[in-house]
Order: sequence, then structure tokens, then C-alpha cells
Amino acid sequence: MKRLTSSFWYSLYFVFVIFIVSSCKKDALIQHDVDESYTVNFKFKEFGTAVTPLGMAKLSSKALFKTASLQPTQTQNTQEGYLYYWSFNSDNTVPDIRVANGAKIAYNGGEIPDDFATGWRYDTYRAGKALSLKGVEELVFELPLKQVLEVQSLGFDIGSSDTGPKSFDLLYSQDGINYSEIQSDNQFSNTNTAQAKNTFTFHIDTIELDFEAKLFLKIIPLTGERGNAKDYNPTTGVMKIDNFRLVGISETVSGATVFKLHYHIFDAVSKSLIMAGEEAFAPGQLPDLSLTLPVGDYYASFVTNVSNAELEVPEQGSADEYSIANPFSNYRAQVFGAVDTFSVRDDITLDLVLGRYYSQVKFEFTDTRDLSRVDRIIITPMHDPYFYAPFSNSMTNPVLDQSDMTIVPDFANNSKEIVFNQFMGHIWTPGNLSYTVEVYDTDNVLLRTFTVSAAVRNNVQLVFRGELLGGVGTDAHFTIVYDETWEGEVEEDF
Repeated sequence: MKRLTSSFWYSLYFVFVIFIVSSCKKDALIQHDVDESYTVNFKFKEFGTAVTPLGMAKLSSKALFKTASLQPTQTQNTQEGYLYYWSFNSDNTVPDIRVANGAKIAYNGGEIPDDFATGWRYDTYRAGKALSLKGVEELVFELPLKQVLEVQSLGFDIGSSDTGPKSFDLLYSQDGINYSEIQSDNQFSNTNTAQAKNTFTFHIDTIELDFEAKLFLKIIPLTGERGNAKDYNPTTGVMKIDNFRLVGISETVSGATVFKLHYHIFDAVSKSLIMAGEEAFAPGQLPDLSLTLPVGDYYASFVTNVSNAELEVPEQGSADEYSIANPFSNYRAQVFGAVDTFSVRDDITLDLVLGRYYSQVKFEFTDTRDLSRVDRIIITPMHDPYFYAPFSNSMTNPVLDQSDMTIVPDFANNSKEIVFNQFMGHIWTPGNLSYTVEVYDTDNVLLRTFTVSAAVRNNVQLVFRGELLGGVGTDAHFTIVYDETWEGEVEEDF
């Protein structure tokens, strides 16, 4: 293996994977100036099984999922629960839960909504925000069905201003052009109170769907029976929608729905993308990758994702534009990767060991009192979203992630820990991690709010240790512990 420059030693980083290739998707090879091509075999060495499941087994199933009344049920290969869920509480159109990447929301022929108003509480999600639309003619949710096995129901909360719609038609499509009716003229139950909540649930399990295609769901506002409301104004009337959820069954292995290896190969001189693709894998053994490349010098990035959501990884662009990110809402993600440089002059085999691109964050609550009054805990990151750009030191942060995490703890069973993974990429100097923690009781009363912070690198276990309800109304004083078995453990009192 030829090293092009010594500066690239900082990028050579290693991680662990324990899986076999089960499917493959590759982009076409970009034409290279040199006609000769050779086979490059990449073999990923095992990092060690001791790091699995990375402490996540200590969490109860309630704590692992953001749903309470609709907690996913699992078999070895399937998971039932939310396929998609939008709370809109982060003032954006990114779904809180998604079975696949690429979900979109648009209205009136392609406009992207960006207005939000006060929302309604649902399940374990606080009221927060709702999507607000003025003069809407149609609202379309575009949902990839990759890994979906069955779609069972669709639900959402909807309301409107005094001059807004009081009914709607609901349609579906799989090509975004030809739509069929799910149910027409869905009349609001409350028309006398502006912005009142109207909850709808549609059982759509009888619809025959092609799960290799997308599902488009269209809402068309209607005048409806208006009660004491004013006349409908389709231009200035406001429609509000919240808690949009699609329920069904998806594929999963050991609790995750995404098992994928991403690879990107760049020309070392022009920095242009030569080849990119992904390999799906399953538990069993390490995947090997065989690529045919022209004679030349290359940069390469390999990233594995074991989680319930896709990573933010570009499909095109130069090495200077390449980055990796993971939304905070995908807090169970185990992301590993390696970066390398190599030269192709003959058939070669390269051995790589992949390393963690994240750190584990744990809250250990030392309260001696009963914590059963705690209904949920909301953790919101206060630091800038992390991204990893291995080939650029000056990239502007491309991540717009405002998601948070809602935990429904199982304190009744004496489990007083919360554990999640924080994606960080690979960094040499410690980066800041800061979280605001909100604790609510069963009556939705805020018991305590506090903020904790620490500076860590990736591949570190960060432990915040202290009382959850102790010192209510005072600043947090947590002990920080850095676990050096991960290359570092940090304890913080609070």
C-alpha cells in the first residue's frame, strides 16, 4: 500500500464489524484516463466482539424506543411499530422516526413547508410544534418503503384557523402522479374552535403496495361543514397538522433495521469521485469487498451503519465535499469506519480494521429515593451537530439537525441508567458535548431541568453520575468518568 502524503496518516482510522454481505448496490465506474484496470480486494478485520452490544443491553426496551403506547414488538427478523413519525418539535420536516432515508414533505406542487405553530401532545411526545400551512391546495408526504413488510395504519392530528379548511380528501400513489382515494370528505369533529385538534386514523392494510417503490400520501383541504366558523378562504386560511405517523412492520435484525457498508473511492489527484456504493450485510462474519479500478492513486472511505435510520452520506461530489453525519434522533446507531490511501498498479488485497466513529454517553442516577414518579426524560443536544469530513479541514458544517431524544425509563425495575451513542466521526482533539435534560412526571409536570457537558473524543465512554431528582431547582453537579477501555471514560457528577 502506497502512502501518498504523510498528512494522510491522521485519516487512517479503524473500526469493528461482524457481518456478511447479503446484497449489493454499486454506482457505475467513472471513466478514467488509464485503460488498465485491476481488482482491489478489501478485507475488513474483526475488531473484537467484546464491544457488542456496547452497553445497550442494560437499557429496558421502554428506554430504547421513543414510543410508549406503540412500543415496537420484535422477532428475529421483523419489528412492528412506527415506520415514520413526525412530531415537528424541532421546527423542521425531518421525521423523528424513519425506517428509511429520503422522506419528504411538499405542498402546492413542490414548495417545502417551513412554518411551524404550537402543536399537540401525542404518545410520549410533548406538544411542541406542528406544521403550519397557509393557502394550501395539497400536502404530500413522500415515504420510501425500503425494508417495509407491511403497512397497517396512518394517523395524524389536524386543525385549522377560522377561515381554514374543515374537511379533507386523503389519497395515495406510488408514482407521485396517479392517485387513488383512501377516504374522501373527512369532516372535522370540532369546527367551532379555531385550531382545535381533530384526530384521524385510517386502516390501510388492505391497500396492495409495492414495497420496492415509494408511498405518496396526499391531503387535499376542503371547505367542509363549518359550524360557527367563518367562510373558507383558500388563500389565507391556515391548516395545521401534527403527529403524522405511519404504522406497520419492517425488517430488522437484532433490533436494528439498517445494516449497511458505504464505500467511496476518490481520485487522489483530481479528488473526483471514481466509485461509490453500498453493501447490505447481516450478522455472521465480516464483509469483503472486491472492486475493479483503473491504474491510479486513490483516497477511500468505508463506513458501516448498524441502526434504525440511514446515515447522511452523499452519493456524489468530490473528496472536498464528502462528509458523514448521523442525526441525534438515531441515538442507538453503531457507526464504524476507516479512511485509507492506496495505489493501483496490479491486483492487490488490502486489510482494514474499522474503528468507532462515536462515543457512548451514559447517565447513572444515584438517587436512593423512588423514581417511579418520573414519566419521561427529554435529552436535547446543545452542541453543534457533529459531522466527519476526512478529506477536508475547512468544510462548513452541512448538518441541520435539531432533533432530541425522549426516554421512557423503567425505573420501577431499579434500572437507573440511560445509555445512548453520540456520533462524532474521528477527531484527535476533544470535542464539546453538552446536553439539556428535562424530567417530567406522570402529570406532565416539569420536575427538573439541568445541563451537563464534557469534552471528549470519539471512542470514549462518557458517564454522567449523580442524582436525577436531587437538588431540584439547583444547578447540576455530575461526576464525569472517561472509560479508557474505550480509549477513554469520563465521569461527571451532577
